[in-house]
Amino acid sequence: MAWAVLLLASGHDAAAQLASGRDRYWSRVRAWLRDHPLPEHAPRLRARAEEEEFDIHPSELKRILGRPNVLATGVSVGDAVGLVDPASAVEMYAPIGRRHAIVDEHALTAGAGPVRIRWVPDGVWPLLDRDGDRRAPRAAVLLDLLEGDEPRARREAARALASWP
Repeated sequence: MAWAVLLLASGHDAAAQLASGRDRYWSRVRAWLRDHPLPEHAPRLRARAEEEEFDIHPSELKRILGRPNVLATGVSVGDAVGLVDPASAVEMYAPIGRRHAIVDEHALTAGAGPVRIRWVPDGVWPLLDRDGDRRAPRAAVLLDLLEGDEPRARREAARALASWP
């Protein structure tokens, strides 16, 4: 249900309806979003992905974000909230079924590092990767910034969410 809420909040109604499944869940998704402001209820949407951090060789940072099966999020698309400084880290969503390939191809080492990957279920992935934008849905980006390590990014994401339609 987390992805249905985030897709709906981002204006992707058709994908949100597909993510919600049956008709009665679709009405629940719309009601939940109407009754739960995103800034206050962001922690309830953490089930959207399994988060993992990796260390990586610096030369791989740009290459991993350029993969066709990832969507940039968080500090990687900080311009969504007016951050213009280049990020020294990479945040992205990727389908869980591609985990081993991504880890192997980029020689990722589990542990604290500049790469944060949020693994989403394979069944949800096609709903996220629909428009060729290469960015996660805007509501997900803002929540990722809100949950991030950068104080300025958290502040700007909170400001953007507070004025959310």
